[in-house]
Amino acid sequence: MGFNTALSGIKASADYLSVTGNNIANSDTTGFKKSRIEFDDLYNTSVLGAGSGNSIGSGVSVSGVSQQFSSGTLSYTDSNLDLAIDGGGFFVIDAGVTNAYTRAGNFKLDEDGFLVTNSGNNVQGFNAVDGVVGGNLEDMKIPTERIPPEPTSDMSLQVNLDSKTEDVPPVMRMDFDPADPDTYNFTQTQGIQDANGGSHIVTYYYAKSDLPNTYKVHATVDGNVTDDTGAKFLGDTYATYNSADGGLDYNGDGIEEEPFQLLYIGSTEPNAVDISTGVGLTAPLTVSGTLGGQAVTSTLAPADVRDSRISGREAFSPLNPDSYSYGNTRTVYDSLGEAHTLGYYFIKQGENNTYEMRVTMDGEETFIDPLSGDETRYLERNTAVTFDAAGNLMGTYRGIPPLGEEEPINLEIRGLDPTNRGRISPLDLGGSTQFAIDNTDSFEQNGFSAGELQGVSFDSDGLLVANYTNQQTATLGQLALATFDSTDGLVPNGHTAWLASKTSGPADIGRPNSGTFGKIAGGALEESNVDLTSELVALIEAQRNYQANSKTLETENTVTQTIINLR
Repeated sequence: MGFNTALSGIKASADYLSVTGNNIANSDTTGFKKSRIEFDDLYNTSVLGAGSGNSIGSGVSVSGVSQQFSSGTLSYTDSNLDLAIDGGGFFVIDAGVTNAYTRAGNFKLDEDGFLVTNSGNNVQGFNAVDGVVGGNLEDMKIPTERIPPEPTSDMSLQVNLDSKTEDVPPVMRMDFDPADPDTYNFTQTQGIQDANGGSHIVTYYYAKSDLPNTYKVHATVDGNVTDDTGAKFLGDTYATYNSADGGLDYNGDGIEEEPFQLLYIGSTEPNAVDISTGVGLTAPLTVSGTLGGQAVTSTLAPADVRDSRISGREAFSPLNPDSYSYGNTRTVYDSLGEAHTLGYYFIKQGENNTYEMRVTMDGEETFIDPLSGDETRYLERNTAVTFDAAGNLMGTYRGIPPLGEEEPINLEIRGLDPTNRGRISPLDLGGSTQFAIDNTDSFEQNGFSAGELQGVSFDSDGLLVANYTNQQTATLGQLALATFDSTDGLVPNGHTAWLASKTSGPADIGRPNSGTFGKIAGGALEESNVDLTSELVALIEAQRNYQANSKTLETENTVTQTIINLR
């Protein structure tokens, strides 16, 4: 019996050495889980001897080899397809007739674009269609096709226009003083004679008012603002001019008014009706009073009133920053994915928190409508953006007082796509402000060019995200993970994979970052959970046990030989 006891101990120690050696051999194997050998003692019993306290043991047996599923250390790599699980889940892989489960996430792409293990097994997950992740478990595939272009059809612009910006020319806020050039913008003179033939100089002063393109007109005679009675030679008078761009017929006579042309002159600030009817353009401007006891009278025909080009803002040009208050350019795309430069510009109009807005594409403000053959603006003429006194956006309008009536509109850009000039693209200015800080803007649009697949990566939710050369991203799918009621019941299947068994229970399939599945660490691998120090100690223990059991066998043999040698 002693021989059997020693032999069982030698065999158990040999198994101990094998398990320890296997752990050491796989200490660098990704996702490997160390094993632990477990022993039982042996007793021979009989019906008569059962339960006797004098039973002598018959040795040892290996009752089982269990794997320890504690997590290994995460090691970060340079590959986006290297994955680790921070939690208790397992990757699901196709093992042929059934699924297998692994913690080794060193995946690759095969020639068909499928995500596979080093042994060629397909990784399982939920593929996406048009960015929507499905619910069927299937082989994960990474489409390598280019993505088609998307034309710009929707835009948003959040801009701040510095409230300190001045109109051009700036409003004259100080009281008029003919001796102070800072109280007016430009002048014109006229020589007259009084009733006695005396010569006098009448000077007209034009000072910018709060309204766009509108000036308050003052007059002096020989430098005097008032006559002998203290009355002004010229009562309150306002003159409104056309902008530098021209190109509009305000009075309906079929003839477009010239740039800087006088549109109105009268005693009150004008409105759109005054402009359209040409108030004051038929009667001369009259200066009258007494000076030194002599009656002085002068008239200035509207046609002789000096135009405002000497001080007015220059005609708009995207190449001339002096012709607008703020502007910027951004990229938009047509149906073929070709990039175009969209420019948007704001021109302050007076002091009523109003800005004219202009839009260009590729430096041009107009395009030729292919249906009508007409030259058409991307943004209709006289489009205005208005803010309230607190600097918040009030709305967008067609018409800029006093040259036109304000009509609320939805801001729309037409003709941005040269392949489809009829397409209208809305532009949302929501959140725009007029605060006393620098001009800034934030622009977003939904178009992009065609793009080639540049790379893929996984996020913590296991979502497979593709990156393309056009800076677009797309969700291609999501990894599946599995958990079990008892991981101790998993059956090793080689290649650092396990199969489900009756003891483990069926796999519970789910998605990362939910429940106990754990989250995904992209660009990382889970190292073996083998502790080499502990294994080397176990190796010494196994060696010692083996040697001790061998000594038992040797001693038993010596005793037996002694008995045999008795005569």
